Amino acid sequence: MFCPVGHASFAEVAELISRAVCRCRQEKIKKLLIDSTGVSGFHPPGMAERYNLAERIASDAASLVKIAHVASPEWVRSGKFAVTVAKNRGLDAKNFHSEPEALKWLLTPAEKKEHTLVIKQSP
Repeated sequence: MFCPVGHASFAEVAELISRAVCRCRQEKIKKLLIDSTGVSGFHPPGMAERYNLAERIASDAASLVKIAHVASPEWVRSGKFAVTVAKNRGLDAKNFHSEPEALKWLLTPAEKKEHTLVIKQSP
């Protein structure tokens, strides 16, 4: 669990989150709960900042770390934009408003996707 606390800029928080994700990947820790509700000092991030952070974290995780992010409503006000960006880059991540629901999702095993190939022969 990673819980940054205090007054910081969005860039500083993004750097801290990036380091936490990289550390998890390096240490082969497959699940990370991030709670950023204790951080203040910046306006809610804009779309470009969300996009850049999602792309960076997806790259840092390298599809090896599942991330649940507990955030204030201001962080997730734009719906699922950043989560969609991250998922499109191979990251399994989701934003939440509470720790219990984040933990429940984080600890739920991933669904196995079955692939079926059907080959029809001509008569």
